Amino acid sequence: MRSYRVGVVGLYRGLGPARVFDLMPDCDVVAGCDIDAGALERFGALFPQARQYSAYDEMLAHGLDIVFVASPVPLHCQHTVAALEAGCHVLQEVTLAANIDECRQILAAVQAHPRQKFMLAENCCYWAHILSWREMWGRGLLGDFMYAEAEYIHDTRHLLRQADGSPTWRASMPPIHYCTHSLGPLLKVTGERCVAASGMSVTTGTGNLPVRVKSGTEVAILQTASGGVIKILVAFGITREPMFHYYSIYGTDGVLETSRPPTSPLQTNAWLDSVPHLNNMIEMPITENVTDAPPEARQGGHGTAEYMMIQDFVACIRDDTPPPLDIHAALRMALPGMCAHESALKGGQMVEIPDWEG
Repeated sequence: MRSYRVGVVGLYRGLGPARVFDLMPDCDVVAGCDIDAGALERFGALFPQARQYSAYDEMLAHGLDIVFVASPVPLHCQHTVAALEAGCHVLQEVTLAANIDECRQILAAVQAHPRQKFMLAENCCYWAHILSWREMWGRGLLGDFMYAEAEYIHDTRHLLRQADGSPTWRASMPPIHYCTHSLGPLLKVTGERCVAASGMSVTTGTGNLPVRVKSGTEVAILQTASGGVIKILVAFGITREPMFHYYSIYGTDGVLETSRPPTSPLQTNAWLDSVPHLNNMIEMPITENVTDAPPEARQGGHGTAEYMMIQDFVACIRDDTPPPLDIHAALRMALPGMCAHESALKGGQMVEIPDWEG
């Protein structure tokens, strides 16, 4: 069996997935790259056999088969394009890019290198309850799509400043740009595609003062190609603990919904016309983690999600099949948030979402 040589750039977020790549029988983590010496030291303690790099181009020259891009969002486009041009398969963290133009650049690079696999690392699409919902939807138990909503509530104010007080890249990122953890699973389950976006931001600032998104809070209302509606809320400065993801999907024949904290562990409920029970409500014994995954599968940092995701990615390389979350799925998950922020800057005016799949 061939061993794929894996390099990881961005060792803050990338360390957990690196552990998971190391669990794959045909993968060997051989290189890590970060500008932070402490991150390199932690990587070296886990992977003493791997080379450490502070320069990304030097890591790419190492001779890699796979690059996991876990660098900050403003570097995603640069790092992904360079890896594809170096002949590497790429699994890239969310969100796809910093802006619409960079999304277009990544699309062009993927299309220019058809032998390389590109996949978006949207781990929320791999939680057990989302995988179960997708199977239920595929069986037609929910009927036709009508409405869905999702929320990502996470107080990340401590990540907005570096130790010296200077802002990090997160300080200037519109919150709704980071919508894929919410929108991705909804699209994965239903197969819907968003065609137009309206956005609203809770803002501060008047006159000549800069307008800032208050408490990192933005909402998107998205129209889908089938005529349905999706609502997404992203809030990064709300005093609400613990952080959580919430999902609900309404079909013509049923509803799926997750619980919110403080309910713990996560609870998934279904209301199905086809299964009358207690007013058609069924409590489903499904949480975030896939029960038949090996114990070590939780090393990625988000339960079994990274394990299932990386397993799929390596399989598409091994079997030469399309990536489950390919560039077009990535665009469908990322562009609506960017268009919703553009709409918010225009007072909520509806903005058409680009469709580059033709």
